[in-house]
Amino acid sequence: MKIELKNDLLNLPQLQLQVDTIVFDYIDSKPNWSKAYEQLNTLLQKCAQNLNGYMARNDGALPKASTYWVLYMDIVAKLLYFTGLAKSHLIAIEDQEATAQIIELYKTSASCLPNASIEDNEEFLSEVQKSLDQLVGQKIELLTSEKTDTCIEKFYALSKTME
Repeated sequence: MKIELKNDLLNLPQLQLQVDTIVFDYIDSKPNWSKAYEQLNTLLQKCAQNLNGYMARNDGALPKASTYWVLYMDIVAKLLYFTGLAKSHLIAIEDQEATAQIIELYKTSASCLPNASIEDNEEFLSEVQKSLDQLVGQKIELLTSEKTDTCIEKFYALSKTME
């Protein structure tokens, strides 16, 4: 899977199309959790590498909030969730380390979603909450943010662990 770069920025329409295609083909239509996880995780790694590279080129300075970064974080939030969802169907229930990783993906997905109070995003967050509750068997509060800067910080913290 290749994502075009222009001026060191990801081609977001292309990334969104790839995520949507994977979710439709391997999660919504005919579930193939291993293929979904493999492809979604690859895209997630590329997004993490892209943000890490951006931060390195800019002396650790967060990108300024703009339409590009709002869209970027919206896609990343959904990518985090669907990667976690696919992985949750591949692990053994007793695998506490993998379960903890999925919980982190779900929590980061919620905290990375810009404009969380928008109706479409509330529906998405409800889906994330439901998946998290099913995974752990109890209610865990998801923290959200309205600020794009905070969303980027949360993903950057996670992306540094993915190197």
